[in-house]
Amino acid sequence: AETVQDQLIAYAALRRQEELALRSTPSLTVHVDFDGVPADLALHLLELHWNRQHLSYLLTYRPAIMDSLMTNGPFVNKLLLNAIFLRSSLYSDRPSSSFDHHQPPNAKGLVFHERFKQLLPQYIDEPSLPTVIALLTSGACLVPYGRQSAGWALSGMGYQMIIDLGCHLECPATSRASAIEQEMKKRVYWGAFVSDKFQSLFLGRPPAMRETSGNVSREFLDTFEELDEWKPYIDPLEHLPSAVPQAYPGRPTYAISTFQVLLQLCMIAGDVVDAFYSVRSSSQPETTLLKIKDRIATQLHQWQDTLPASLRFEPGLDATRPPHQLTPHALHWTLVILTEQAFLRPGHFPFALPPAAAEESRQRCREAALKIWKLVEAYQQTFTLRRAQYGIAYATYCAVVVMLQHTRNVDDDVHCIRFFWSALLEYQKGCSYGLKRPLKLPRSLMRRLESVANLLEAEDRAADGAAPTGE
Repeated sequence: AETVQDQLIAYAALRRQEELALRSTPSLTVHVDFDGVPADLALHLLELHWNRQHLSYLLTYRPAIMDSLMTNGPFVNKLLLNAIFLRSSLYSDRPSSSFDHHQPPNAKGLVFHERFKQLLPQYIDEPSLPTVIALLTSGACLVPYGRQSAGWALSGMGYQMIIDLGCHLECPATSRASAIEQEMKKRVYWGAFVSDKFQSLFLGRPPAMRETSGNVSREFLDTFEELDEWKPYIDPLEHLPSAVPQAYPGRPTYAISTFQVLLQLCMIAGDVVDAFYSVRSSSQPETTLLKIKDRIATQLHQWQDTLPASLRFEPGLDATRPPHQLTPHALHWTLVILTEQAFLRPGHFPFALPPAAAEESRQRCREAALKIWKLVEAYQQTFTLRRAQYGIAYATYCAVVVMLQHTRNVDDDVHCIRFFWSALLEYQKGCSYGLKRPLKLPRSLMRRLESVANLLEAEDRAADGAAPTGE
């Protein structure tokens, strides 16, 4: 096993050196097929992808994809390229005209979605790893675009193709070539598992992938990205780069360990949805539901207690971690809220908690919401929320609903509520255009509170700026 691991790490290191050569020597891009996209724009979108969204799920095995891109290998195709280009367009600050002169400003990057749909029939009959990754990548990014149904459908096709390709089965590697493929399959399987849980929470739909569906090891052999340096991506064409990202010192990426702790939470998330938010939940006996609630609360405590020191984060005390390292913390407190809220929502179950237990649950929700406040505040102050992953947006949404529903003294909480509302609007103007419909609930709650209702009229006008068109 050590020999295979050494080979994979060496392979990743060599491919990264070749990436540097590709970026710094324009003549090398002449032989790379970017599906008609100018090399400068294609490399910009790929760099954005590796810097941000790749680290959310580790779905895209970087050395294999970049090697195949440069050598016309088997681990990339035009469908995958357009999925990555589409997703990175959300995170790019370049004007719409950089992507397509014929697209209106409110449809930035959707030219890649049109190309993706044009290409899809050519690839759907022949399942492959790059096609699976393309389906999952495009499916996930259509959610923040506000195209949830299309995203859910593409992701579903990807999950079925994972089984068809045998990615759910553990298979020993017999050579370096097969080791690369097995590492890629492993990352596809678990990356899809994590992506599925985020979509399930965000869209309120049952998870499609179950922990028991496969026997794939959670141990990734290629650990090159664990101690790789992470810095915010700065576009070389930006004339006046933001001073905040420039000032951010390089930090270890901790990509593998961050993904592992996120994966643990996603397994708990699947239990939360199944136990408390499925069609069968209300028919379960009260004693059963309360036992599951206690078990999940214990698991969430244990998750926090066993976090590696390198991934712990206390806002106000610790330097702000890279964005992908903040996502597990946000999900942890979101799951605390979802677990407790199920028992506080009137009519959700055919029983109510005793007053003392209900008050304890409210306090846990409130504590989690305040933790999310400080977490998102640190994120915003360091990076802005322009490129925040929609898991962070969902945590903010859950937290503001808690504060609006359970606040005792609005005056004490008005600063927190104002922050959350402005954060949600910032997400919507950035990478979470699909938030418009979910914002209806906190909007209606805010209208009842005079001290924060005046935010709505003034900020609604600002929020009605350009955004990609929905379906």
